[in-house]
Amino acid sequence: MQLLYDGDCGFCTGWADFGRRWFAPRVRIVPWQSVDVAAYGVPEERLLREVVLVGAEPVEKSGPARAAGGRAAAGSGSAAAAPYPGGALAIAGTLRSGNRAGRLLGRALAARPVRRPAAAVYRLVSRHRYRLRFPLLPARSGASCGVPPRT
Repeated sequence: MQLLYDGDCGFCTGWADFGRRWFAPRVRIVPWQSVDVAAYGVPEERLLREVVLVGAEPVEKSGPARAAGGRAAAGSGSAAAAPYPGGALAIAGTLRSGNRAGRLLGRALAARPVRRPAAAVYRLVSRHRYRLRFPLLPARSGASCGVPPRT
């Protein structure tokens, strides 16, 4: 499995490096620009919006990524357009493959009471990432997102 993130975004790259170092996931964390995304059937516009966990079990209408009431769980996208988990659910799946701290955090992010708020926070950060920088790097390190703001 691979977690695909935007390698053109310094904010995203900083968090990807942090996750690799601190949680040691078995999932490969790679920029989507270095992968043949067409082989997975993931559209580029989705990859510009959210991280995607490819090679994971696809999200299906009756699968675990569905919320009560038959609606897709927040952060997972629709089953037809998004066969792989994305956003907060993708991060949760990646963390669950890591060390003890990662597994605990991943289970917490994927828990039903936390899933929707986690997805909402993910979407908020994703929409405004061009204004953010990775918090552990100096302000002038070029760590902000190079992706232009969405209008």
